[in-house]
Amino acid sequence: MDISALYAGIYAEFVNDSDLLAALGGNTARRMYNTKAPQNPDYPYCVFQYIAGSPDPTFTEDGEITSFQFSIFHKSEDPLDSTTIDDVFKKLCACYDDCALTVSGYNSISVTRGVSNFVPTIDETQQYVINYEIMIQES
Repeated sequence: MDISALYAGIYAEFVNDSDLLAALGGNTARRMYNTKAPQNPDYPYCVFQYIAGSPDPTFTEDGEITSFQFSIFHKSEDPLDSTTIDDVFKKLCACYDDCALTVSGYNSISVTRGVSNFVPTIDETQQYVINYEIMIQES
């Protein structure tokens, strides 16, 4: 599997979604990062990363089932104020739930949201973790 093609497909879906793009800084400050964020990023921001993958022998062509995790981060002095992070979460789900990713060399079979979890932390940073299962098949 070409993991870089899958990363590119995930990022392209973000760039093409005006609502999620606006929630994460707009055209000039795209705060969606592959694997890790830079030092001292502006909030809110999102990190997506490959968690695991396995071949799928049920396809007539070579296929792959992958797990990806999106983590949204927001800084708030009020641990009960989740308005901003909830808005980004809803827009991220609207963007990726059941979407058809464009992945070079592959056909998108499904993008399915799994477990999500809101995690307030000690230093006023809020985190929302969303897991997705992505199935692709060689074209």
